[in-house]
Amino acid sequence: MRNITNYIISAFIFLSMIFIFFNTFFHSKNENLTFYNFKITKIEITPTKQFVFFNGEKEIGLWNYNIMSNENVKIGDIVYKEKCSKYLYILRENEDHENEEILKVVYTSPLPIEWFCN
Repeated sequence: MRNITNYIISAFIFLSMIFIFFNTFFHSKNENLTFYNFKITKIEITPTKQFVFFNGEKEIGLWNYNIMSNENVKIGDIVYKEKCSKYLYILRENEDHENEEILKVVYTSPLPIEWFCN
């Protein structure tokens, strides 16, 4: 009976690790292959103090770029990221109607960006 319990626990842990890896892989791939260029219309803060942005009604939760609630990001700022870029930028329009870089966010995934982009 004890061997069966150990087997079940080991299988559960193994399957959980496989799920976490594939979940991270697919979210990272999707985000790396996405081009972002939108104006923030709404900001929500998660329980872990990270931002979730909205582009109109569309929710944009960032998987590989961490922007915390203590950053100077506001509604009306622009989120910009090239496809396969290691950086995501937050831009703000100045009084001369030019976009200034407010924040440069570095790619933080444990999976190398080269796995998704050539």
